Amino acid sequence: MQYVWIILAVAVLAVGAVLVLSSQPSAIVDQQVKITLVEWKISPNPIELVAGPARLVVFNMGFQAHALAIMGMDRKVVRQLEVVPAGQIHTFLIELPKGEFLLYDSLNCRDPIRGACERKTMVSKIIVR
Repeated sequence: MQYVWIILAVAVLAVGAVLVLSSQPSAIVDQQVKITLVEWKISPNPIELVAGPARLVVFNMGFQAHALAIMGMDRKVVRQLEVVPAGQIHTFLIELPKGEFLLYDSLNCRDPIRGACERKTMVSKIIVR
């Protein structure tokens, strides 16, 4: 019976260690950019980053939900971000290489470079150095 308690204690410690280690971030994120959404504007514009991991803290101060996407200048979507409901804040971790990109509201626009937007859309340039 005593061995059962020892095995159980070791198992609990092992599971706890795995949970603690797995919750550690894989990369240090030194950059954080606060982005505000309102109909029909993204601020700041442009967004300047250094190549590497970055945290985007997105505040939707508007009255409508917005789904953000990041598109390269070659018109390929690099990253589709989740919908940010009106009045909410979402944080996204991204990592982009050096170059220029567009952050745009993908709910209203398929291709902001060509202007293939069904309605008004929100666009901000991302410059990664």
